[in-house]
Amino acid sequence: MGLLSGIDNFTGWAVLQKNAASVEKAYAAEGSAASDITYFKSVARSITTPDALLKNYRALTFVATAYGLAGQVDQTAVLRKLMTEDPKASSSLAQRLSDESYRTFATAMSMWAPPPFASKSTIDSVVASFKQRSFETEIGRDSVPLQEAAYFKRNALGLTKLSQIMADKPMLEVVRTALGIPESFKGLGYDRQVAILKPRVDMAQFATAGGVAKLIDKFLAMDQVRQMTDANAKSSPLLSLFSGGEEGGSQDLALNAQLFTPRRVNMLA
Repeated sequence: MGLLSGIDNFTGWAVLQKNAASVEKAYAAEGSAASDITYFKSVARSITTPDALLKNYRALTFVATAYGLAGQVDQTAVLRKLMTEDPKASSSLAQRLSDESYRTFATAMSMWAPPPFASKSTIDSVVASFKQRSFETEIGRDSVPLQEAAYFKRNALGLTKLSQIMADKPMLEVVRTALGIPESFKGLGYDRQVAILKPRVDMAQFATAGGVAKLIDKFLAMDQVRQMTDANAKSSPLLSLFSGGEEGGSQDLALNAQLFTPRRVNMLA
């Protein structure tokens, strides 16, 4: 249990905004990030080929984490392809995968003459990204919504296309929740998801920090409503009929659709 455990979304977000450096330092003291950084810096320049990185599991985990691919660290065949193909080629795996993280990783790791870690600036960039993502992961151990909000704040400013949101699962989850679109959205096809989001997402709001902050506030408010609804459903025999489980799943989706209408979202603005 960490500093942000057990507190509501808005209190936790306020703490993060005002005391981010102190919170990050506290989390770092409890984890292994410092020793992982020291290790990576000590071996980075010796990693001169994709195979050398793939064979060093600790270094590979570090780099994969830095590029948002910690969950794919054991998918060595995928990572090898990303590091050995031209990421700009339409036939490349990087272009065929929907998640933007793969393309970012491939772009950074596909040139090995000279190796990417021959440059101090690249090493510093990877370390900085690892620190940030490790911090967000630690936040997520206490509060997933705050982790998602922190990630969104870091990446949303300057987005200009809906496809950029669609290619980033954490980003899409924040937008979906902020707009009050129910969980059933996740089961729809890509084209149908775009059709639902296009008239609802104002890309102009991503042009300013204020616009991004406003969307984060909506996300946190809607998630707070969800938490309250879930808590009430667990404590009420009647409401429990509309909560998860195979028998109540469709009713739950219908209830969510009623709760999270555009009108209710606008009331939070």
